[in-house]
Amino acid sequence: MRVLPGAGALSIALLAAQAASAQVEAPSFTNVPYVHDTGWVAAPAAPSGRAAGGPLEMVASFTVEQKGAEWLRLYFSDVALAGDLLAGTGGELRMLALEDGGFQRMNALEVERWQRSTAYFNGDTVVVEVWARPGTGKSRVQLDVVDMGVPPQLDSRSICGPTDDRIPSTDPRAGRLLPVGCTAWLIDDCAGCFLTAGHCTGNISVVEFNVPPSSGSGSINHPGPEDQYPVDGSSLQSNGGQGVGNDWAYFGTFENGMTGMTAADAQGSTFSLTPPPPVGSATIRITGFGTDNTPPTRNQTQQTNTGPLVTNSGTTVQYRADTTGGNSGSPVIWEENGTAVGIHTHGGCGSGGGQNSGTSFVHPALQGALSTPRGVCAGGIQVQDPPALLDRAVPTTIAAVPLGPVTAGSVTLHERSSSAGMFSSIVMTDAGNGVFTADLPGYACGDTPQFYVSAQSPACGQVFSPSAGPAGPFDAEVGTAVASFADDFQTNLGWQTEILGASSGQWQRGVPVNDPNWQYDPASDGDGSGRCYVTQNQNGNTDIDGGAVRLTSPVASYASATASVRYLYYLELTRENAEDALVVEISANGGTSWTQVRRHDDSTGGGWVADEITPAELASAGVTVGSQLRMRFTANDDDTQSIVEAGVDGVLVGEITCDPLDIGTSECGPAVSNSTGFPATLRARGSETAADNDVLLIAETLPANTSGYFLASTDAAFLPGAGGSSGNLCLGGSIGRYAGNVMNSGAAGAIQLQLDLTSVPQPMGSVAVMAGETWRFQAWFRDFTLFATSNFTPALAITFD
Repeated sequence: MRVLPGAGALSIALLAAQAASAQVEAPSFTNVPYVHDTGWVAAPAAPSGRAAGGPLEMVASFTVEQKGAEWLRLYFSDVALAGDLLAGTGGELRMLALEDGGFQRMNALEVERWQRSTAYFNGDTVVVEVWARPGTGKSRVQLDVVDMGVPPQLDSRSICGPTDDRIPSTDPRAGRLLPVGCTAWLIDDCAGCFLTAGHCTGNISVVEFNVPPSSGSGSINHPGPEDQYPVDGSSLQSNGGQGVGNDWAYFGTFENGMTGMTAADAQGSTFSLTPPPPVGSATIRITGFGTDNTPPTRNQTQQTNTGPLVTNSGTTVQYRADTTGGNSGSPVIWEENGTAVGIHTHGGCGSGGGQNSGTSFVHPALQGALSTPRGVCAGGIQVQDPPALLDRAVPTTIAAVPLGPVTAGSVTLHERSSSAGMFSSIVMTDAGNGVFTADLPGYACGDTPQFYVSAQSPACGQVFSPSAGPAGPFDAEVGTAVASFADDFQTNLGWQTEILGASSGQWQRGVPVNDPNWQYDPASDGDGSGRCYVTQNQNGNTDIDGGAVRLTSPVASYASATASVRYLYYLELTRENAEDALVVEISANGGTSWTQVRRHDDSTGGGWVADEITPAELASAGVTVGSQLRMRFTANDDDTQSIVEAGVDGVLVGEITCDPLDIGTSECGPAVSNSTGFPATLRARGSETAADNDVLLIAETLPANTSGYFLASTDAAFLPGAGGSSGNLCLGGSIGRYAGNVMNSGAAGAIQLQLDLTSVPQPMGSVAVMAGETWRFQAWFRDFTLFATSNFTPALAITFD
C-alpha cells in the first residue's frame, strides 16, 4: 500500500499508514444458484380488427423462497419482455416481497439499468410476475442466482478511545453502498452524483437511502425499492484505492424506476465540497453506515460522531472521530460550516487513541474526475445504442433517455449527411417510459452521416449525447458490411491464449458472468451474440495481476485493399494513462513479425467501444491482398495495486459496401426480347434533384459486344417497329439523340452514360433540365434477328425536383 504524506507530517502519516485498514464491510449473505425458467409466454392475441396492445395482463408468475433468509436479491441470466417500449406496448417484470410488501416494477429499460438484477427485498420470499399486452409477442424470464442475507459477525474496529460514541443520525445526503458494504454521499455537482472510497468500487451496484434499523441478529434490513438506486457503471471514475490519502471514487446512479426521481431530487439535499481547514480548532464529523453490535439493530445503519482534525497535509486528512467497517466512503464533514472536505477511507484508532484517515478533496486526480464527469454524472441525456451502420435510403429511429430532469420540448436530434454540411434539427417525441425518439432520414451511398442529441437540463444547462455535442457527434456509415473474416465468438475459430507472467486474468471465451460483487467485469458481451473473450471469466476479484495476458487470432482472409479491421473492446483500469493498457498488434505474415497499431490506456466506462484499423494503417503494417493477416490483443497489468479487466468481441475484417438507390420509373415495358433471349432493361442511379446534376443511365441485358446509344424526350409514346426495329420506341415529340456517345456493350452486355443535365440533346439544340419537368430516356442498340437489326430497352421516366 503506497502512502503520499504531505510535508511536515511525514512521521504521523507513516505511522497511520502502518496501522490503517480499509473499512469495507459487506453485509453477510450467501450467493446461491436458483434456476427457474418461465419458458416463452404470451398474452392472448389481440381481438380481430384491433391493433396489438391494451392493458397489461399477467402471463407468468413464480415464487422465490429461501427458508431462513434475512433478505433476498435476484439475478436473472436473461429477461425478454414482449412488446415495444418505444411504442408504449412494452411488458413489465414485477417483484413483491411477502414480508413487508416491498414492490418493484421494471420495464425493459429498467432491466438494463439494473443489469438484470433486482432491488433488495426483506424476508425470505419474493413473488415474481411477468406482464404483457395482448398481441405483442412472447416474453421469457430466466432466474439464475439469488443473494440471501444471513446473520453477521460483528466487531467495533477503529473506535477512538475506550467507548463507541456514535449516535444514530438521519442525514439525507448519505446512503448505504451495496453489496460491498460502504458509504456513499451526494454532492452538489449538476447531476447530483456521489463520492466514496476507491477501494469500495470493486463491487458496487445499489445505493440505499432512508435505511431502517437492522434485525435483532444485526442482519441489515432494506428500505423499499423506491429508495434504492442502481449504479451507472459508465459514470464510475475510481483509482481503486491506493492507500491513505490516495483513495477516491466518483459515480452516479440512475433515477428510481418507481418514483422517476433522482437520488438528489428525492433526498432534497447534497454536500458542498471545500478544501479542509487548518489543523487546530476544526471539528470533523463522520456520518456513515458502519458495523455495530451495541445494539445489533444499529448495525450498518446511519450513525455519526465528531472529533478533532489532527492532520491536513497534502492529500491526507486525519481525525479522531469514531468509525467501523462499513464507514469507508463516508463524508469527512467540517462541522463548523457543514461542508465536506474529504472521503473517509481507513481506520486507525484503537482503545488507546490514534486517528482515522481520509483523502482530501484537494486530491488532483479527484479534482480531474469531477471536472470531466461521465455517464449520468455528465448530466442530461444518453442515446441508446447509437447505430454505426445505416441502411441506404431507410429512416433509422434514434432513442434517447434523459439522465435527469429535462425541459419539456427541449430534447432534439441534430443530423447532417456529412461533416461538410450544416446540422438540421428534429424535435424528438416523448414516447413515454422516459424515452424520446426521432428518425434519421434515409441517406444515400457516399454520405457520411453525423448526429447528436441535445436537451436543456434545469440543473446542468444544455447537455449533449455524446457529451461533446456538435464538436464530437456520433459518426455513421451507409451500406452493408461485407466480411472476409468475422468472429462473434459463438464458436471456437482457433484463437490462442498466452499468459505472460500474470498470476491471474487469463483470456477466456464465454458468456460474461456479470458478477454482482465485482463491478469491473462487463455485464454482457459487446455485439449482442452472447459470448466474447474476457479476462478470467469467473466470479470474484479475477483481474490481471503481475504481468500480461495475450489473445491471438487465427489467420484471417484479407480479400480487398479497401477492407479494414473492426473490433469491440472493453477495458476497466483504475490506473489510466499509465503503464496498464490493452495493446493491439497486426501481423501480415502469419505471426512472424508484429506491428503495434493501438494502445488503449483509458477505461471504456463500463461499456464496449468500437474501433477500426483503417486500410491505410494496415498497408503501413505490410498487409496486402492475400496476406496472412493475424491480430493479437495484449492486456497488461504493471502496477500490483491497480485493477485491469479487458474484453474483445465482434472482430471483423471487411468493408462497407453500398449500392446506390435506383431512381425513375420504368415505362413501356418489358421490352421485346433480343438475340440473348431476354428483354433489355434500363435503370438509373443518382439524384432526382436537377441541381445535383447526378444521373447515371445503365442499359443491361444487351447482346455482347454490340453498339448502342441513348435517346431523350419529355414525351411518351408507343411505336412498335420504329426505324425497322424489332422493339418499341417509347418516346414521342422532340427526341434528342446521344449519337455522339455511341458505346460498345462489351462482354457484359451493358452500356452506361453519366448525363449532363445542363445540356440534354434535342432536335433544335441542347437544353437544360428544369425542376418540375419529367424526362424520359431510352437506349437503342444494334441487334441481329431474322427480321430486324436493332432493338430498344424500355423507357425510364424521371421527374426532377
